[in-house]
Amino acid sequence: MATKAVPNIKKLIDVCRKKGATVIYTTHVHGKDRGDMGLMSGFWPPIDSQEALVDNTPGTEIYPDIAPQEGELVIKKHRYSAFYNTDLETQLRNRGIDTLVITGTVTNMCCESTARGAQFRDYKTIFVSDATGTMYHPDLGAGAMSAEDVQKATLTSLSFCVAEIASTDEVIERL
Repeated sequence: MATKAVPNIKKLIDVCRKKGATVIYTTHVHGKDRGDMGLMSGFWPPIDSQEALVDNTPGTEIYPDIAPQEGELVIKKHRYSAFYNTDLETQLRNRGIDTLVITGTVTNMCCESTARGAQFRDYKTIFVSDATGTMYHPDLGAGAMSAEDVQKATLTSLSFCVAEIASTDEVIERL
């Protein structure tokens, strides 16, 4: 489901660039020395074994169709929220940004954590329903969920008091 969001993310990025809106990327990576992993290593075996999310290794680059252009900010994060132990808030405040439009993966992990972090810091947050994506969740003790059900549950929860939920076209219309 996540790759289905790429065309909409690209469409939003293109419009933001044309309109002069700031485009900021985040990437979740860890150092080879494991000093920044904390409890992350216990949640997903490929992180623990360093088969995934090791900084500057294949698979950590931003998807080529939506890659940053020269001068666009890339925040390297070590937890789900882009606010946790990064300079994202400083970068936003210094640019006078008060509204965030959140796209990307994984809807119910990184995107949701960042949206909640933004709301906690009093940023107006727009979560793009068709420019975020997640995956099937196997039964790890609470029951399995399809990607579609995870997406819907996350959007429903966020809409209650964290973020405005909007489609790509709705966001573009407002830009």
